[in-house]
Amino acid sequence: MNFLRGGLLAGLTLASVVLGSTPVLAATAPSAGAPDGTPQLLTELLFNSTTPMETTQAATSTTPKTLVSLPSSFINTPGWSVGAQNGGAIGVQATTGPNGSTVDALVGDYPVAGNGADYEWANYSVASLNTEDVYIEFWARMPGAKEGCKFVKIFGQNLIQGSYANTTIATNYTGVDYGALWQVAFGDGTSVANDDQNVINLNGTYPQWIGRSYGTAVVETPQMSNFSSADWGTGWHHFLIHVKFNSGTTSQNEVPNGEYFLEVDGKVYANATGLYNRNPADGPIDQIDFFGWAQGDPSAFELDYYDIRISTGGFMNSPLPDPPSNVAAQ
Repeated sequence: MNFLRGGLLAGLTLASVVLGSTPVLAATAPSAGAPDGTPQLLTELLFNSTTPMETTQAATSTTPKTLVSLPSSFINTPGWSVGAQNGGAIGVQATTGPNGSTVDALVGDYPVAGNGADYEWANYSVASLNTEDVYIEFWARMPGAKEGCKFVKIFGQNLIQGSYANTTIATNYTGVDYGALWQVAFGDGTSVANDDQNVINLNGTYPQWIGRSYGTAVVETPQMSNFSSADWGTGWHHFLIHVKFNSGTTSQNEVPNGEYFLEVDGKVYANATGLYNRNPADGPIDQIDFFGWAQGDPSAFELDYYDIRISTGGFMNSPLPDPPSNVAAQ
């Protein structure tokens, strides 16, 4: 495993706080994006370059990128894990931000076309909270080719027999529309090896594919369409994602109260409540993953994130001051 290829320390600011059946037909479903408590910021990921940047190059890349490696002080920051392998590279790049000013984005370079399975990760752990409920907000863009990767994944704590309680909001790498967001994928907890056996299709097709809560869950896909490869363009897009695992510690006391909410640029693409979306053995949420594996993509591509905020209780939709335990590395 090769962590962080090439480059120099840019300097960063990381605000990080680790705290301890009858079918339901409704014109308007309950909003899975609504707060379920008092919003509490867990981490806000922002970078601030303080030194000149060098041109670096992933091992198999044909296009050098101006990336700055993340420092060991960040890699060792409680909660975050960042790295790359299989020819991929991850780092910081000065660029034009969502509001037109110069910002430092977190950039993943996927240089190996085909079935190269480039892998980058920026993962945040919430394991110490033992929570079943997280709110995620960030900006993202794919400025060049539109391709597929895992994009955002949520893992459960129990890794035995592959029981990850995975939720995956991937960009498409099957060839249907490379780079499109088209599904919220999850497991309905039928088996301990709970992964992505069930899906909410953003275009509204095959509603029965949500699994055993079909007929009782309330699932809306208001756009009735994917966020397509063409929708990405070259600019930034704002994402709001809420994931709630359903309650219960055994098959006898589990409750179908899982939720998913996906909004892009103010448009709600998925709003689902009343779901089974994890096996009781999977435990609470372990970590939130960004970037992830790429597979079978016909072109090399780049994926950027900016201002990642993770919270409990609700979204942190307005600018916030740094919390008292802000960590700064120079």
